[in-house]
Amino acid sequence: MTTLRFTQITDLHLGSARDSTLAGVRTAESFESVLQAVERQGRGSDMLLLTGDLSADCDPQAYQILNQILVEEGKQAIWLPGNHDNFDLMVANLVDYPPIQVKAAGNWALLTLDSSQPHKPGGHISEEQLEQIAQNLESHTDKFVLLAMHHSPVAVGCDWLDQQMIDNGHRLYALLHAHGNVKGVITGHVHQPFAGYWGEIAVYSTPSSCVQFKQYCEDFTLSSDPPGYRWLDLCEDGSINTGVEFLQDFTQTPDLDSASY
Repeated sequence: MTTLRFTQITDLHLGSARDSTLAGVRTAESFESVLQAVERQGRGSDMLLLTGDLSADCDPQAYQILNQILVEEGKQAIWLPGNHDNFDLMVANLVDYPPIQVKAAGNWALLTLDSSQPHKPGGHISEEQLEQIAQNLESHTDKFVLLAMHHSPVAVGCDWLDQQMIDNGHRLYALLHAHGNVKGVITGHVHQPFAGYWGEIAVYSTPSSCVQFKQYCEDFTLSSDPPGYRWLDLCEDGSINTGVEFLQDFTQTPDLDSASY
């Protein structure tokens, strides 16, 4: 049985320099530590899914640093923007990794979607993106589909984050449900693990490669959990095997008194 293997890494929040920090954590170093952990797990050859907030603040140098790290490590990668990103700057600076809307292989098609909107933290699917997804679904009716986007379409149990979930998710769900072959949705943004269902579609969110948000909180609160990532095995029969891994040997600790990110 042929299984497609992916590793999702999300919310890198890279800055303009290798030593840039978020809540006291050096984000480039934490990302590289995640890549090393993926390698130790025996998944170093996985296609990487980088699901948004790759930069902390739309900084071109952050994307240049990311491009350099990925090239140095010999990685294949698919990326999409989050609310801290700028798509045009990503295209201009991730020079070795052009944007990919569809990655089809075997019985599966991975579709990417931009759920960000300018100058707002919450998620929204534009008319252009809805049309794109409709076309890509129509072109891959013979395959199982995994959709990747930044924002969650469902509540994860954190009041302040749940206010930022996709605000027109019902329109996206109608498209996905109508085709009947969408097996899962993977997201970032919430800096914590989550697994649940959006109607009949499985939804997975993934910890950040730098700092985490504490689960089940009403207001912004950081967690002491270390960087993490998600692995996914897409099986020939349409099933998804997946799990979250946290780094066990990461020595940097976040400043839990940080008031924002």
